[in-house]
Amino acid sequence: MQTKSITPILAIVVVLAVVASALAMWYDMLKIAVTVNTGEVDVEFSPPTVEEFESKDVATCTAMLENVEEEGPDDNDLDLIIEISNGYPGYKCKVTFDVTNVGTIPVHGPFRGTDLSLFPAFELMDLDEDGNADIKVTYGLSPAQIHPNGSEYFRIEIEVLQDASEDAEYSFQLYLYFIQWNEAPITITQTMPVD
Repeated sequence: MQTKSITPILAIVVVLAVVASALAMWYDMLKIAVTVNTGEVDVEFSPPTVEEFESKDVATCTAMLENVEEEGPDDNDLDLIIEISNGYPGYKCKVTFDVTNVGTIPVHGPFRGTDLSLFPAFELMDLDEDGNADIKVTYGLSPAQIHPNGSEYFRIEIEVLQDASEDAEYSFQLYLYFIQWNEAPITITQTMPVD
């Protein structure tokens, strides 16, 4: 009786051994090796130019590139610094600059922040927080796609308004965010002309 119960188990073991041997003999393997080299998103300013609209040689507007000492992973190594000296109500200057894509991936921008908001046509700024606008900033910062080694022209106009205080120093910072081209919102992927 014991041989009857061992026989089916032995038969199953023999069948499994035969099937395993057959599979082992009919086995082939293909190997896929993948290497991914990622690119880089990197933009930089070109040297800016300044245009002043007043004929009097009283106020001056300067724009310069300044090296950043402690560059972070999302910072450029140059900041664009714009200074107006001896400004007065009605004084206006225009700063133009190119942004060059020195990375390896097309970029889209500039955006005002990481939420990809756009710059308005102009903005009145109350920098001394007295309830009255001190300067007007007009932006020529329409988003554009910039390919590697390509450049795009942008501008910023700054006007001192009537409510600006005498002997005051006003300062503000603008951050221009650029993102890789395929992360741009669909509604603004077309290049818009810059005045």
